[in-house]
Amino acid sequence: MLTITQVHYIRELYFLEGKTFSEISSMTGKNYRTVKKYIEMNDFNEKQHKAKRPNQSDVLRPIIKEWLTEDKSRHHKQRHTAKRIYDRLMQEHSDIMEVSDRTVRTLVKEEKDKIYGSDKAHLLLVHPGGEAQIDFADIEAFENGSLKKFHELILSFPKSNAGFALITRSETREALLEGLETFFHFIGYVPSAIWFDQMSSAALRTKDEKGRVKVTDFMMRFATHYGFAVKLCNPDSGNEKGNVENKVGTIRRNLLVPEPVITNLKSFNAKLLESCTLLNQQKHYRLKEPVDKLFAAETSLMRPVSKIAFDTSRYEARKVNTYGLVEFSGCRYSASPKYVGQTVTLKIMANEIAIYSKDFSERITHHPRLFDKGTESIHYIDFIDVVKLRPNALKYSGIYSLLPVSWQDYLHSLDKEAFKKAFDVLKMILIEEDLNYADKVLKETARHESTSPEAIAITYKRLKENRILYESAIDFPTDLPPYVVDTSQYDLLIGGSHS
Repeated sequence: MLTITQVHYIRELYFLEGKTFSEISSMTGKNYRTVKKYIEMNDFNEKQHKAKRPNQSDVLRPIIKEWLTEDKSRHHKQRHTAKRIYDRLMQEHSDIMEVSDRTVRTLVKEEKDKIYGSDKAHLLLVHPGGEAQIDFADIEAFENGSLKKFHELILSFPKSNAGFALITRSETREALLEGLETFFHFIGYVPSAIWFDQMSSAALRTKDEKGRVKVTDFMMRFATHYGFAVKLCNPDSGNEKGNVENKVGTIRRNLLVPEPVITNLKSFNAKLLESCTLLNQQKHYRLKEPVDKLFAAETSLMRPVSKIAFDTSRYEARKVNTYGLVEFSGCRYSASPKYVGQTVTLKIMANEIAIYSKDFSERITHHPRLFDKGTESIHYIDFIDVVKLRPNALKYSGIYSLLPVSWQDYLHSLDKEAFKKAFDVLKMILIEEDLNYADKVLKETARHESTSPEAIAITYKRLKENRILYESAIDFPTDLPPYVVDTSQYDLLIGGSHS
């Protein structure tokens, strides 16, 4: 027999959502005839029963219930035992005490089950197949030798208990939507509905003119593109997405302990998804069937992922300040100095920010996205031309502190004209190589007692040519016969003696 909650759900699917008997049977796991019975039922009055015949223990139940209820607020070591209740009944209510010690013990057990049973009970939820839940959680991982904060993005499917994970650098809208796209393409299907908590940081919700919460237009376009329904949990209602919260812990314990080492986030996530697939081969905690088998059956309730990509990026206009920088979310990024005072467009992605001209005719530069307020990402090569024209400002620019000591000393020794030429050479090197290579070129040039900008350029080209030659895959013969030079004939020709 079904509970009234289950019956209500079945009837809601039929009368409000237009599902057929077969569809409801498949979604709820209930027999076709059972579904048909409750949909056709039109009388839900409780059946009347004959009144119970009173017995000698009935007068004791209210007293026992009162004492046990009071116990809930006491320390567990100072609560009534069945024997103590029997003794108190004998002392305080001897006039109505007409039952045995055994009967009192039975009454105590029954009343305890009523009082404490609800604390221990769990409602077995019936999840419609094809639906998913999504959530973020904090984790730590090593990157570049240091322990950093990352985020675990989990997509779980309550019906089959399948789960998939990705690591993100933030909980921004871009990280969420790019993560969902990655999940969709890895699985090959899109859930029929996805449950979200109140993700204010992800900018998924807003309020209408009457103050009611609704999904943002951008999120609705994303959902419409891929074909899933957006469902928002109520505030402070973790039970509404309990499956994904359990899956967060399961994946963390099984795949992210101890702290993982991340060298390339994209490659790491590709391996993590494969590990989730292996984890899904375990048996369902209740159904005792492999989770991946249950999930494969669940995909019949989803739709194949669209092959047309959705642009999850955010676009914002920013003005380039007098230092050639633009600011976004408390962080600074360099643009080309020629755009100082002009408006540019930022393309904001989960882990990258690209800077375009206002009309998108030119992609100026791009940077890794920063999340710590006050930090900056600057491509100093973009500012070489500015420093070249203002040599006195070199020591006060960020590029000076980045230069190797050899280059700092060298530039300090030049006159204005040579200074400009040296910066042209430095720019030429940095376009193809890095500052370490520039240091190597300058030191190699100094060995030949000439450090003019022209000599540095020649040294750079020579090193590049030699490197191409000796690092190429040319096979030089190693078994040539030895060759001995005989100079005696030359000695005779020039009148020398041969001894």
